[in-house]
Amino acid sequence: MRIIAGRFKRRVLLAPPGIETRPTTDQTREAIYNLVCARMDLDDVRVLDLFCGTGALGLEAVSRGASHLVGVESNAKSIQVARQNALSLDADLNVQFFKADVHKWIKSQNTGQFQLILADPPYGHLGLEPLIDGIIELLSTDGLFVLEHDRSNSFEEHTRFMVTRSYGKSAVTIFSNQNPLK
Repeated sequence: MRIIAGRFKRRVLLAPPGIETRPTTDQTREAIYNLVCARMDLDDVRVLDLFCGTGALGLEAVSRGASHLVGVESNAKSIQVARQNALSLDADLNVQFFKADVHKWIKSQNTGQFQLILADPPYGHLGLEPLIDGIIELLSTDGLFVLEHDRSNSFEEHTRFMVTRSYGKSAVTIFSNQNPLK
């Protein structure tokens, strides 16, 4: 696993041993950022990476110009690896990782503070619809929310839906804080 583009291009990232995590593949991560960068400039953007695992999705945003990254993950081994990955890139990055339950963490936050939110919950995660609505509350007015999920889930009827793309067994859906034109 590596950073795909930007300031830290080609830097290798660690992953925790075992099968507790499902890191986003380089190909899917590149596709996500192609979709995001076609819709927003990442320079000086505040990013939230939920279910962050190794931190790879969020650290990719930092490599591409994001000014601040907050990662939230409940798995202690994964959060430790995410912190190691951030330190291996640059000790001066404005990056914070929290070991916390994502649902509880979201409820404790102020609305409208992130321009880009990334979430890669475990496939089969229950209660995605209310989770999506809670996450969208954290977006700035011009923000984007990117959800990686099992492609069997469909969110096209959600009022903030923008686009979905499938990549193998995975799908990526982008939501906007504004009512997007379909």
